[in-house]
Amino acid sequence: MTLSEYALKFVGRPYVWGGDGSGKCGGGFDCSGLVLEGLWALGLYDGKDVTAQGLHDTLCKKGWKNVPKDFVFDGDILFFGKAVDKITHTAIAIDNNLMVEAYGTSKCTTPSNSTGKVHVRPIRANIVAALRAY
Repeated sequence: MTLSEYALKFVGRPYVWGGDGSGKCGGGFDCSGLVLEGLWALGLYDGKDVTAQGLHDTLCKKGWKNVPKDFVFDGDILFFGKAVDKITHTAIAIDNNLMVEAYGTSKCTTPSNSTGKVHVRPIRANIVAALRAY
């Protein structure tokens, strides 16, 4: 199973800030929680829960390689923000056009008031990095 196939199992789950898919957050995810869940499940990451910025920095230290934005493919971890040191969002590439992400607009969301969710969408324009495990 690929990272994107694993993440696609969660499409429709609510966006919950701080959510990691466990019962403690009603089964919801935030962006880094969704990516980390997939990485942990597939044995690609053995670290602690981190923010999108922390995940980028940790994966770089672990030897993940930067991928040119035009050559993104299935399973690459995508990072978004104003710059590589100002990352605010992460997602998983399905191919070079689509990604699966957990997205919401508030830090105060719970499963019952969430307007966001895990969904598939085109890769955002504000991508600042893409990493691949080689």
